[in-house]
Amino acid sequence: MDFLKKYKYHIFILFIAISWISVFDFVTQMSIQGVMHSDSFNYQEAAKNLYVFYKGHIYRPILMSAITGIPYLFGGSDESIFSFSFYVNLFCWLASFLLFFEILKSYVKPKAAFVFTLLAILIIGNTVHVFHLLTETIYQFFIVSAFYLLVRYYKTKTFWYLSFSVSIFLASMLIKPGSKFLAIVITLYFIKEIIKNYKSKSMFLIYGSLLMIAIQCGGMKYQFGSFTISYIDSVTYYDYIGSKAMCLKFGKEYTQRNNPRADFLASNEPEDKLRIAGADLKNQLHYNKSNLLKAYALDVKENTVSGNSCLSEIRNFKKRQGFDFVKTFLFDVSKWQNRFYTLFSLCLAFLFLLKTFRRPNPLTFISLFMLYVVGTSGISCGQGDRFHLMVFPFMFLLLAKYLSETKRFKPFFEPLQK
Repeated sequence: MDFLKKYKYHIFILFIAISWISVFDFVTQMSIQGVMHSDSFNYQEAAKNLYVFYKGHIYRPILMSAITGIPYLFGGSDESIFSFSFYVNLFCWLASFLLFFEILKSYVKPKAAFVFTLLAILIIGNTVHVFHLLTETIYQFFIVSAFYLLVRYYKTKTFWYLSFSVSIFLASMLIKPGSKFLAIVITLYFIKEIIKNYKSKSMFLIYGSLLMIAIQCGGMKYQFGSFTISYIDSVTYYDYIGSKAMCLKFGKEYTQRNNPRADFLASNEPEDKLRIAGADLKNQLHYNKSNLLKAYALDVKENTVSGNSCLSEIRNFKKRQGFDFVKTFLFDVSKWQNRFYTLFSLCLAFLFLLKTFRRPNPLTFISLFMLYVVGTSGISCGQGDRFHLMVFPFMFLLLAKYLSETKRFKPFFEPLQK
């Protein structure tokens, strides 16, 4: 009884989350679609490279491959990787909500934290991605875990929590390479504390993450010619925002398919891809800056107003009545969630960053993360709501904290212990 009383909210969160995803799967038939996101095959290929051919992948880092490719250790087939990814994603999805609830409890009452955790569970796009072999769900678990540990560090001033948090931020770039600049900024901010404790046993966590990064970069240098985490950033710039900027310059319509620039870059050797993309960026900053900025703005807009692309592709295999209505309804909900939640995220993140930057706390770094994710999404386009989904749970955190500081809502939100 003591256990149930202590963890009643956690149990309710798990029950509601599992019920929600079960109902969602029933009405969308998501688990039997057999249609994978186009990037999913890239991740499966990277996992096979690691476990079967003992080599890296030009775009996908080793930690993501190591997690998703475990079935290959036991003789699993290519298809088993996609099945296994669902259970990995489900675990990360559920665990993220439990940790998110704990973060919320640090700022508002448990009842309020529970309500806002439920709202985070109902984010359509994040629910969809549980069924796909993509980085988003695993990356979300990493980031929520890192921020949970950072909150614990600020509460206890125990270095172990900081070391664990920083190590996860560093390791996250081996899940999603675009996370590297955020990880570097956070590491540099705490560098004095890290150097001060460089002999601490807790430092093995940071050393371990740095070792994995070194192995990744060294392997890329050995296999492809460049000491880098991934070539994905350069290729993404060249194929998307760079291509769109050139289309704007010459009055052409940009399309992802039949993109001559993408075909040209793909025909080059890996090391040449970085050189070509770098030279193109430098050239466009000099001679096509206005169109590059316009392309960036258009990408951010598209990433903000779009619905979930995976939902638009599902089919009614069981021939149920009302399927098309449900499909359209959920897609529209994902679209409007993306629009409103992105807008609220930006407003709240700017607000808290301005309020806390002189005396940084976990909310400062969470706000920075939210702005970073939305800001860097402009490098690419055509992915629906995928790029902004990571920030939406944290939007609910900042919203709860904001409401707890208002006179009208303070009695409901204010934590019992400050």
